[in-house]
Amino acid sequence: MATILIVDDDAFVRTQLKDVLEGRGHALLEAEDGREALDVLGERVPQLVLLDLFMPRLSGMEALALMRERWPSARVLVISSLDSERLVAQALEAGAAGYITKPFHPVEITSAVDRALAN
Repeated sequence: MATILIVDDDAFVRTQLKDVLEGRGHALLEAEDGREALDVLGERVPQLVLLDLFMPRLSGMEALALMRERWPSARVLVISSLDSERLVAQALEAGAAGYITKPFHPVEITSAVDRALAN
C-alpha cells in the first residue's frame, strides 16, 4: 500500500485518520504543522499528503505552495473544517488533488485517498 503523511495540529484528528488508514494497510507519517511536514518531506516523500489548512507556524495553504514548488509530483488532499467555495477553489488552484470537510466519515476518507492514489 501507500505511504501517507498526515498533517494536522489536532492530535485527535490525526488519530482518527490513522485508525481509518492503518486498517487499509497504509504506512503513515505524521506532522503537527506545515513546518514539520516540510521537514518530513525533506527526508521522505510519501505517495499522498493529507493536509489541514489552519495550523500554527505555517498554514496549510503556505505549506501546500511550498510542497508544489519543491515536490511537484506530491499528491495532496486538503482536509479542513471550512468548506467555503472560495477556499475550496483556492486549494484546488494551488494544486490540491481534492478537498475533504471535517468532520468526515471514514468512507469519505478512504474514497478520497483511493481516488488520489489512483491519479
